[in-house]
Amino acid sequence: MRPGLKLTVLFIVAASFFGGCARNGKELVVSGRIEVDKVRVGSKIGGRVWKVHYDEGDAVKSGEPVVQLEDRELKAQLDEASASLAQAQSQLDLLLVGSRREDIDRAEALVRAQRAQLQLSRKGFRDEEIRQAEAQLVSAKSELDLAKKELDSAEMLRKSGTIEQREYDKKRNAYETARAQADVATQKEALYKSGSRPEEIAMSEARLAQAQAELERLKNGARPEEIAAQRAAVEAAAANLARIDSQLAETRILAPMDSTVETLDLKPGDLVKAGETVSVLNLRNSPWVRCYVPENRLGLVRTGMDVDVTVDSFPGKRFKARVRRVNSEAEFTPRNVQTTEKRSELVFEMKADVLQDGGQLRAGMYADVHVPIGTVK
Repeated sequence: MRPGLKLTVLFIVAASFFGGCARNGKELVVSGRIEVDKVRVGSKIGGRVWKVHYDEGDAVKSGEPVVQLEDRELKAQLDEASASLAQAQSQLDLLLVGSRREDIDRAEALVRAQRAQLQLSRKGFRDEEIRQAEAQLVSAKSELDLAKKELDSAEMLRKSGTIEQREYDKKRNAYETARAQADVATQKEALYKSGSRPEEIAMSEARLAQAQAELERLKNGARPEEIAAQRAAVEAAAANLARIDSQLAETRILAPMDSTVETLDLKPGDLVKAGETVSVLNLRNSPWVRCYVPENRLGLVRTGMDVDVTVDSFPGKRFKARVRRVNSEAEFTPRNVQTTEKRSELVFEMKADVLQDGGQLRAGMYADVHVPIGTVK
């Protein structure tokens, strides 16, 4: 209760000692006020208001949205998180199932090919390949000699002017081509005779080792560490999805119980902060009365006893109530309040729940609690 309101209530209680807090032989009458439970609703994430569903004074059912925040960005994040979870789960399934037969067959074929290449590099070229290279070199040199002779003849004819320039250029091109082919044949013969170089053999060995390692990995399947790491990735993706889903739910600010809107001052487009109260709701459960019992009347009340409540709005009508609690510590009435009994300066707060009001009682009504005398043992 706010300090000012509490002071007012205490003043009313103290003033009622002249007659309101009376014992007429049948009952003790204590004055107080009707109150209802309130809840302040908001969002843990905040954001921009998209829609306001109710106005002040409207009735709201439990679970219905009071305010809706924009959620497009969070929905996009949710879709992305769902895809990440599906991808992580798919990778885990692959690790658990192991390698396919066709993948292993392909790896075995690669190992065989790399092993044959290494053997070829170590053995060098066959004799028939070397002889073939030698024959190609002899043929290339013969072609070169013939082209050289024809070019020399063309050179002499060009000087005497008996050959066209076009024919001369043709002979020169033929010579250049024959010389290039002879160079290639010479290099090829030298390569075949010298065999593979050490670095080529080392490269073939490395390729074979790599192919064998890949084959072993496919046959053995994933290591336990790899599976554990992928399981952790799946759990992390699932946790991220749950986090975003929880944030998405926070865009709908719901009424926790059947209630009435007391305060709601928002419009679409307004920005609200995380944890900020956007609306105060009066819960539509049974109202209760807050009142104060003087110290010298404390023995007349106890927790759980049945009492009656009356209000000025319904003269002569009594509402059944039950004492919920009587404070164990006393409070002082204000010093400027004069009472007829000095012993009544100490009061104890009492709360009484109205059992059934038919929706007639409202928060802030002044009420009298009628405590029957002689029922306390």
